[in-house]
Amino acid sequence: MSNVSNKNLLVVDDSATTRMLISLTLKKEGTYRITEVANGKEAVDKLGDQTVDCVLTDINMPHMNGLDLITYIRSQHSEPKVPIIVITTQGQEQSRDEGLAKGANAYLTKPISGPKLVSLVRELLA
Repeated sequence: MSNVSNKNLLVVDDSATTRMLISLTLKKEGTYRITEVANGKEAVDKLGDQTVDCVLTDINMPHMNGLDLITYIRSQHSEPKVPIIVITTQGQEQSRDEGLAKGANAYLTKPISGPKLVSLVRELLA
């Protein structure tokens, strides 16, 4: 298994509480460097400033939603293969299919299981 420590994760969610919970869950299980932003537009700015090894994004956000962010990463970003995990309250199959069709690697519905999230991040970074 490759070393997934010291990877840069970008957590994108308009809820500060959700960002904090995701960050705390991942920090307990690894030595990840985590950057938190509140929407897709801020994520695009961060992607221009730093190398990101994995993006965890919500769908419903102001300024730029998660689906548009996925589209941007897959078509415009210099690292189009960066793993993307959607974490959202939208559990409908249509939303899931749309997120995966746009290029997300995984789709989790809130509330999320901490162990499942940690395992998924490790798997995608391995």
